[in-house]
Amino acid sequence: MSASPRELAAYRPRWYRNPRTLDLAAVAVTLVAAATEFSVPLANGTSLFGYLPLTVSLLGVLVSRRYPWTGIVIVTLTPLLAATVAWDPLITWNIAVFTAFSVTLRALPGVWVGLLVGPTLYFAAVMYNGIGFGSPTAFTAFAFGFMAAAAGSAVRSHDRYRNELEQRTLDALAARDTEANGRVTEERLRIARDLHDVIGHEVAVLGIHLGVAEVNLPSDAAVARESLHSARTSVQSVLLETQRILHVLRSDTTEGRDSGVGLRPAPDFSGIPDLIESCRNAGVDVRADLTQAPAALDPEVSTAAFRIVQEALTNSQRHGSGPVTLSTTLSRAVLTITVSNPKTVRTAKIASPARTGADLAPRRGHGLVGMRERAASAGGKLVVEDRDDLFHVTATLRVDGGRIR
Repeated sequence: MSASPRELAAYRPRWYRNPRTLDLAAVAVTLVAAATEFSVPLANGTSLFGYLPLTVSLLGVLVSRRYPWTGIVIVTLTPLLAATVAWDPLITWNIAVFTAFSVTLRALPGVWVGLLVGPTLYFAAVMYNGIGFGSPTAFTAFAFGFMAAAAGSAVRSHDRYRNELEQRTLDALAARDTEANGRVTEERLRIARDLHDVIGHEVAVLGIHLGVAEVNLPSDAAVARESLHSARTSVQSVLLETQRILHVLRSDTTEGRDSGVGLRPAPDFSGIPDLIESCRNAGVDVRADLTQAPAALDPEVSTAAFRIVQEALTNSQRHGSGPVTLSTTLSRAVLTITVSNPKTVRTAKIASPARTGADLAPRRGHGLVGMRERAASAGGKLVVEDRDDLFHVTATLRVDGGRIR
């Protein structure tokens, strides 16, 4: 997300404090001073020798635009050249001062430029006026050279600080946008998981109840059998639509993420016995051996354990046959959940003659992915063993919510 003009207005300098504007202003002053100085020899009728220092100085200004160090050295030595030919170095001093400001504003360190320009202007003043080394004029020239270099360096440092501050502002805005998108993604993933866990489980149980009712109908209840078959077809359509919704909800997420933020629905470990009982009421033979819930069980681990058991039982109802073996054990602060069931095609009596080959075809969904994500969100691991005759799931979770190595 880009920063708005209002959000960045506080970090942008006004036009008259912009470094590029100040640099161009320094060049403009230099050119005006040079143009003024060019008219002096003609007006006074003096030797054209006076043009030499000024010409060299302008050459140095031109060179400094591409090679700052070379240009500032040429410009700085020009006042000494002017003093040597007995020409007033005032204009060349000014050019040296503004050039020092320009080069430090663009690239060069202010201390070194000041040490070059200040002493040179000082000696040029002493040479031209024939005054002593303690002359105020010489010290003034020295001070102006240093101040110009310091001013250019200060403006450049402030501009770098402003750019850094603006970049940090942009990074903060981008981070805020990323965090918002991340929260939306996590919420979509949470909805997908809970939708699959809750609705998928309940619809599967409903389908089993309908199948049992259809099988146990008397042979002359053709109308009821047809109605139940239509109901089971509708249940299958609901499952299909649920999978489509899950695909949309997961479209902006990365499967297998191990972030547990915002993924803590209400059910927990203590609800597993009720979950088992609901499956038994639906006709599923569940043989459970449950350990007592640890007192210090982390809430996220408790929720993940419930969801893993719920999904494993749902898969056994959909794709398995025969008894489902469920056990939970606790050893050295590690909770282990194992669920296994045989994989065989149900008999015609159970499936009912009205069930077609499409009904018996395996469905591909997000069940295993959801279980892995649940385990990873709580710091645990999930191992799936899918053989021709057996489906076995083992989940290991630390009681304190730590990560399994």
